Amino acid sequence: MERTKGILSRRSLIEFQNWYMKRYSYEVQSKYYTYTRSFLEYLYKITGNPFARDLKDVLDRPQRPSKKINPILLREVDVQNVVLAFYNLPKDPHVPKVRHSYAKIKYIANVLLAAYTGQRPDATISKLTFQDLEKALSRDPPFLWIPEEKDKESFPHWVPLHPVVVEWLKPVIELRDLSPSKPRNKIVFPYSSMKKMFDKINVKAIHTGRKITYSHLRKFFEQMCNNVLVVQLPDGRMVPAIHPGLRDYIMAHNTGSLDVQSYDGKLPVEIYEQYIAAWKDVNLIPKEINLMMLTKTLSNPQ
Repeated sequence: MERTKGILSRRSLIEFQNWYMKRYSYEVQSKYYTYTRSFLEYLYKITGNPFARDLKDVLDRPQRPSKKINPILLREVDVQNVVLAFYNLPKDPHVPKVRHSYAKIKYIANVLLAAYTGQRPDATISKLTFQDLEKALSRDPPFLWIPEEKDKESFPHWVPLHPVVVEWLKPVIELRDLSPSKPRNKIVFPYSSMKKMFDKINVKAIHTGRKITYSHLRKFFEQMCNNVLVVQLPDGRMVPAIHPGLRDYIMAHNTGSLDVQSYDGKLPVEIYEQYIAAWKDVNLIPKEINLMMLTKTLSNPQ
């Protein structure tokens, strides 16, 4: 009443609304919008004056402010820092050295698989078995087959495996007797344990300072395809090296789009060739890490 001086008109309501929206947050503005509309409707019902209802048109629905910066912004160095954190995990005195080394290899292989392929950690990666990985590495070129029951959108698709991923998956499979899940049909990368490990290492993204979580690796793959892996056209324009349809096909994202459906009809080798042409030079392993030294520890625990 103080701002409108007791006068309810289009002009007074607009002026009050402008003043109010400059001073309060989106949440408070939303309450003002809802309550004021309800009050005007109430006035119409008790007075029968259509002017009260017409005033509702003056009110502007609040708009949620756009984010200034993407809270999830990852680049290669961020994933490398995650890999290095797993590599430097201190040994639990109650765990044999050989099992500790094998656990490191599994953690790093899990990170690489998620980062290089963009698969969903919970809905897909957590359902993969040793047998699934064995079959993937036996194919030429190496491909992981995701059946519909292991995908959130029930979208069966092929996932090309980068040479770096293959290199780290091999010891995971060959030395699986060191894992609590030994049979070939057991899960390789349980989601809950990996999620807890990300909380434990507590690695922060360089550009945002935000803690990196397991699920962020899927976003990393998407951002690499969209913004980092680019090629220059003859006219000078820079475009993504990976077609959006291939990106979404591999990620099982927007699966109903025509772009994704077009890749559903391609041969696996054609998908691999397009993928590796863009990703071949991406190395997410820091120079401080030596897989050979880890595997030597497994073969010679003394």
